[in-house]
Amino acid sequence: MFLLTDKPIQIPAQDHGGAGGFVTFEGKVRNHADGRAVHRLEYEAYPELAQNEGDKLVAEAIARFALLAVSVIHRVGVMEIGETAVLIQVASAHRREAFAGCEWIIDQLKIRVPIWKKETYQEGDSGWIGADVLAPDETFNSLFTTRQRTLEEVGDNGQEKLRNSRVLLVGVGGLGSASLPYLVGAGVGTLGLVDSDSIDPTNLHRQVIYQAQDAGRSKVERAAAFSKRLNPGVTIETFPYQLDESNVDSLVQAYDWIVDGTDSLAIKSLLNAACRRHRKILVSASVHRFEGQILTVTPDGPCLQCLFPEPPPEKCVGTCAETGILGVVPGLLGLLQANEVLKGILGYGELLSESMLLVDLRTGETTSLRRSKRAGCPGCAGQLPSSTEDLEVNSLQDCPEYLVVDIREFDELPELSIPHIRTPLSTFNRSVLTRPAVLICASGARSYRLVAQLRAEGFNEIFSLRGGVMEHSIA
Repeated sequence: MFLLTDKPIQIPAQDHGGAGGFVTFEGKVRNHADGRAVHRLEYEAYPELAQNEGDKLVAEAIARFALLAVSVIHRVGVMEIGETAVLIQVASAHRREAFAGCEWIIDQLKIRVPIWKKETYQEGDSGWIGADVLAPDETFNSLFTTRQRTLEEVGDNGQEKLRNSRVLLVGVGGLGSASLPYLVGAGVGTLGLVDSDSIDPTNLHRQVIYQAQDAGRSKVERAAAFSKRLNPGVTIETFPYQLDESNVDSLVQAYDWIVDGTDSLAIKSLLNAACRRHRKILVSASVHRFEGQILTVTPDGPCLQCLFPEPPPEKCVGTCAETGILGVVPGLLGLLQANEVLKGILGYGELLSESMLLVDLRTGETTSLRRSKRAGCPGCAGQLPSSTEDLEVNSLQDCPEYLVVDIREFDELPELSIPHIRTPLSTFNRSVLTRPAVLICASGARSYRLVAQLRAEGFNEIFSLRGGVMEHSIA
């Protein structure tokens, strides 16, 4: 139910036999705003349009979050300090959906329902302030894209191509929050946003579409609100959950371009395989400290697995939380991802479909590495790489008869306390592999890469100790 009323709002008791979670949000008129004392507040609405948008909002919330009941009551007219201006009540089978649904309604109410407000201060008033987002308007849309359409490489035809394009952003963190504004600004018609995370204060130095007051809120919902404020004509589809094997195909199939803004090697492999299966274009980027890399996988070009035949273990490169990140690094790489998408849609330049661009922001150097298709590559056929479990063991107790080979350099301590052979990676001697063996390094990263290489050479009974010396009591 959505209701506009000029009467004081009374809070009814919630009752629904099938509900286990009830949430009530009450927004009241406060006595200050932006450092100024507020005397009273007035709301004005265009009733028919507000009612229509409000009804659609309630219906969408029920469908999106599997809610059992929703009630939204919004006051119009003059209100005094302390009066309830908006009341939202949500009932759901579980509390998680009830909280999420209520938060989503609060955000969407501000940007979708045409209700205007006027705050009165001692020195005057704020004037009428409209809803946070303008309604889509052809005149505005034309002005919005004027400078871009002036380019002969774009023009009206190119702008129409952008409007008809569908782009999926997997991750709206550092990379996604840099590419998103420019895809929205370019006039891409439909954008899908996939991310299960909430905003953390440690994100904000590099995820600049969010604000300090957004901490704890859903990334995809705040990113959607940002996008609609920038360009009311864009269609935003949000998926506030983790991409995995159960949903990757349905998501990839629904879009033309896929932009990978994740830091997960497993998800990158999932996207690579799914894009090849459905002949979609993948733009993938990665960042680490002061450096980044970007490449594009087209339906018939070399894929991600051609470049990396064996997936490195997830912890072989530290995350932003573990090793730190300069905020401008994902900013720049995210912009380059947006540029790849626009190049492909508009045709104004060559894609990074047969190369990988490396960027070092400490030196300003860029390096382009040539990529080529690898014969028999499973990734090109839409298959996932071998699981890391095929190359690693969790404990030496799993293989008590295996030869233990320490590939750390001689200056790396401590020494292993168990029988072993030591042959450092820098001068590794394959002749020691006379029987099945487990390779050990400090963290498991170097031994994993060497095992992958040795397997490719035909050494089949060779494994890496997951976690290395740091995670096992063998020194």
